[in-house]
Amino acid sequence: MNFQHGETNTKLYHLWTSIKQRCLNPKNTIYKYYGGRGITICPEWANDYIVFRDWTLDNGYKEGLEIDRRNNDGNYEPSNCHFVTRQINGRNRKYCKINTQIANEIRYLGASGNYKQKDLAIKYSVGEMTISNIINNKSWKNL
Repeated sequence: MNFQHGETNTKLYHLWTSIKQRCLNPKNTIYKYYGGRGITICPEWANDYIVFRDWTLDNGYKEGLEIDRRNNDGNYEPSNCHFVTRQINGRNRKYCKINTQIANEIRYLGASGNYKQKDLAIKYSVGEMTISNIINNKSWKNL
């Protein structure tokens, strides 16, 4: 008998199918960034939504959080995943130029008075608004 969980319209179910698609379906538009780089989903999760759902609920999932891989080159599996805010998750993207250490460095250099924001933007290859937001603690706050 095929058990129906009744959760196909939930955020967790959508998350589970999204992970499977980007890791396992070469026709998916972002597969090249996941499955195409060798990133996969552990068999326990890939084969059973209920196992994935139960793990998420036991490991910090709350409405408004996103799944994050601790090692961006690692797989979707219990030892490599946790839940974070969208802001934190966005910082972990492969193309992100700033990290906490660099943000602190920018704040330090900005406070020294020896650099204009324009100079820091050039030095770190980001926009002046990014520099301003970091210096004024509107982004990259120490969490």
